[in-house]
Amino acid sequence: MILLLAACQSDQNIARNSHTDVFMQEPASEVDILWVIDNSNSMAEEQARVADGFESFITNIEETNIDFQLGVITTDMDLDNPQRGQLLGNPRVLTPDDNYVQKFKNLVQVGTDGSDKEKGLSAALEALTEPMVSGDNLGFLRDDAVLSIIFVSDENDCSDDEALANQPSTSCYEESERLIPITDFIYNFRGIKGPGGQRVIGSAIVGPKVADGCDGSWPGHRYSALAEGLGGQVGNICDGDYGGLMYDLGLAVSGELDTFQLSYAAVIETLEVYVDDDLIEEDPDDGWTYDSEYWILRFDGDFVPPRGAQVSVTYEVASG
Repeated sequence: MILLLAACQSDQNIARNSHTDVFMQEPASEVDILWVIDNSNSMAEEQARVADGFESFITNIEETNIDFQLGVITTDMDLDNPQRGQLLGNPRVLTPDDNYVQKFKNLVQVGTDGSDKEKGLSAALEALTEPMVSGDNLGFLRDDAVLSIIFVSDENDCSDDEALANQPSTSCYEESERLIPITDFIYNFRGIKGPGGQRVIGSAIVGPKVADGCDGSWPGHRYSALAEGLGGQVGNICDGDYGGLMYDLGLAVSGELDTFQLSYAAVIETLEVYVDDDLIEEDPDDGWTYDSEYWILRFDGDFVPPRGAQVSVTYEVASG
């Protein structure tokens, strides 16, 4: 539900647009979950942790009786890889009718012989667009399902549209300005569902910022930026146990979101946020914060809206 109002600013005698977005914190009835797994030579332990944490991930999805599908691809997009963007396994799409827990645990451990130029964002887009969705990946992407994409990598994304072909993997960092902009991927992933379609959620288990310290990984800031732009979760790949973060990923997929994307850029000083009838104040610890780059409202602490709640956000639309 979206309302568009006009407010008059008398001192300047101009019309200013006021807008209200209304969201329902409710589980989806269908969700397609694509896991994009780094299969470079340093990823064996991380793949095993994802497998070990899968039951924590799937708990909330099972409890809400969501009709889910699971698929797995790798980050290897080298031109000599015939499986680039292709769902792995047999069957390639796991459903509640399969022995999906054990099959996923086996499937997600994709091996470590993949490219050292990890291109997870390009791999996901390849998997979810033509010709793949009508070809090798037929049946995974459903029109009425929420789409959740989860990236797992200990390196930053190097999606370059072959701009760095025949150069070493270090060029992904040394010439990062030649990589495909994150905003392009956010736009294209949202476009998969089209205007007014089901939502797309992007999440990531990646290396943290350098200052946080993490041996054996590089900061996955491109994946993190995409997750911010698509209202998902970001977990630390250096955690020894993924149980907790996998549980949080499952909550997001099952419909208990802590982020909501507004329809327009907001003038932050004008934001009024209600959960049901309660006015929630801006607070980075126990309230909400606003990301002006991606128009994301994020709830923190005890103020994450419970299932069944209505979130209402009124604001003046920023110009320019």
